[in-house]
Amino acid sequence: MSVWFTVQLDDKPGSLARVATALAERGVNITGIVGVAEDTDGALMLITSDAAATRAAFQSLGLAFEEHDASGGMDPDRMSLSDLRGR
Repeated sequence: MSVWFTVQLDDKPGSLARVATALAERGVNITGIVGVAEDTDGALMLITSDAAATRAAFQSLGLAFEEHDASGGMDPDRMSLSDLRGR
């Protein structure tokens, strides 16, 4: 199962680089990324090639994170036509 991770980044140069470096040092590839910035607040959502190594990287940085099911709670193998049509 793929997992989206959401982290809050500090409003200072190098915050994103610090996260990317911690992932790269563990051989983790970022396979999807979305960033949102508003004034001085920023959030990063990403999906990676290795969820366990991503958790370890974030924990090593002392970075709080949230996890979200990448399917949005929808199992494609159990979806009906009404699910696909938006009910």
